[in-house]
Amino acid sequence: MLQQPCPAFWLKAAVGLALTTGLLWKPAPVVEAQRAGRSAARPVQKAAPKSSPKGTPQSPSAPLASPGKPLPAGALQTFVEQLAARPALQGARLGIHIEDAETGEVLADVAGEKRFLPASNMKLVTTAAALDVLGPDFRVRTSVYVPLPDANGVVTGDLTLVGRGDPTISDRYNADKKDTRLTPLEQLADQVAAAGIREITGDVVGDESYFRAAPLGDGWGWDDLQWYYGAEVSALSVADNHVTLTVAPTRPGEKVAVTCTPATDYITLRNEAVTAAGKETDTFGLHRGLADNVIELYGALPPNGGRELGVAIHDPARFAAHLFRDMLVRRGIVVRGGVRRADANMRQRQPLALETLREVAFIESPPLSLWVRTTNKISSNLYAELLLRHLGKTRGTADKDADVAGCEVVAEFLSRAGVAVAELKIRDGSGLSRLDNLTPGALTTLLRFMRKHPAWDVFYDSLPIAGVDGTLRSRMKGTRAAENLRAKTGTLDDVSALAGYVTAANGRVLVFSFVANYLNTARTAGVAAGDDLGKAMAEYTGAAAKTAAVETEQ
Repeated sequence: MLQQPCPAFWLKAAVGLALTTGLLWKPAPVVEAQRAGRSAARPVQKAAPKSSPKGTPQSPSAPLASPGKPLPAGALQTFVEQLAARPALQGARLGIHIEDAETGEVLADVAGEKRFLPASNMKLVTTAAALDVLGPDFRVRTSVYVPLPDANGVVTGDLTLVGRGDPTISDRYNADKKDTRLTPLEQLADQVAAAGIREITGDVVGDESYFRAAPLGDGWGWDDLQWYYGAEVSALSVADNHVTLTVAPTRPGEKVAVTCTPATDYITLRNEAVTAAGKETDTFGLHRGLADNVIELYGALPPNGGRELGVAIHDPARFAAHLFRDMLVRRGIVVRGGVRRADANMRQRQPLALETLREVAFIESPPLSLWVRTTNKISSNLYAELLLRHLGKTRGTADKDADVAGCEVVAEFLSRAGVAVAELKIRDGSGLSRLDNLTPGALTTLLRFMRKHPAWDVFYDSLPIAGVDGTLRSRMKGTRAAENLRAKTGTLDDVSALAGYVTAANGRVLVFSFVANYLNTARTAGVAAGDDLGKAMAEYTGAAAKTAAVETEQ
């Protein structure tokens, strides 16, 4: 029986990227660095490891996958066994499963039915389930409600900004990549002003009550929570629920220069970091408390050490209300009150009386197909978690929290896709949880199922392309896998995963899943092994022959 998530509360845990194809994304601070910089913040756009890094031990008998060196029949199973036997990976645990996409014939297998921590490969499951259950045209509405204004445009009471789980209220989709405005939120403020409202006597309320759900995933690490990839999840999410700090060196011994996007006084910045005298000194670090918005900068930043850092904010709905209040004031609207948040528990006691209110502004989200593309291309945890909560809200058991119910909906979808879910664990939508587990065989079964799904084109187009875009933009360049292999990456401190599709040299489409757990210091070797597998599959020329599954003792 599938183990279900336990209820989670805020303190239970202890307390984009510019795509080279498409015009809808802007740079994100770090791409899928799911445990980046816990004590010392890391620079933006760190290059991905090359496929064969210097010093990575290679099995001397392993066939090398490279352009012009085909991998014949029978060699693919030998290759994956030798890949798993590389000395650098002997402390790790590897699972590999490769099938013919059309016939389901197993071409190679190493521990394919064993359970592994999937990291962001979980997003393949969440996005596929969302396309199946909600459909690619699913949209949501964000609304602004007020009591009926008087003839002078005075609202006696609160203005309520109601979120319904739209992840796209940010600058990510601005056509001008240098435009950092929160355009959707600005549009709502324009509509409020156009409605003739001149004064609000009460507060601006950020209403996130659409989802009754924990703001954090079950099994998330507390040391992820200050970074953008561990941001709290809310039905009212704005600016991806994080701020971007641009940190620049100044003169040696002087404090570093810091700017914040979006510009806001919602956070409190305590800057004690200084510029180092030499390039060899880098002790710069950042800390944000688990339940506040005080960001402390400390240590020494080298003269060439400028960087951008995505820092999660606490209480996203209140953050949205704060930003919206500022926008209203800039439009000449007087707001007498402050800002506050309304969640599902509060609304259970004090329901929003829509029959007495007027909707003075609204926006519609882009279609879910675009959410899925963003989720998989740049590996957005926030998008995946909002998709999970929509699944729970739309199809799940009504008396359960939306995140818990969403995990059940995902499990039901996997069962319909032919996956044996009885011993798997689904605890979140993004793969940031350390409690998730999937098998390589389950992922390849899902990938084959999606090839026959009505939303196949949307799903396939959402996957990063090797050597081209997303989280694979720097990997497998100059090989037959480049511009061919499409796959979802997965990264945690000790995990490297890759699962998707590749067309072999013989024209056959292969589905595959590669996952390495317990990498520790061998993370670079794990990434290299995934790349080498991708290159080998692209060079495969042999007719398939069924092979017995081989399990290696890891």
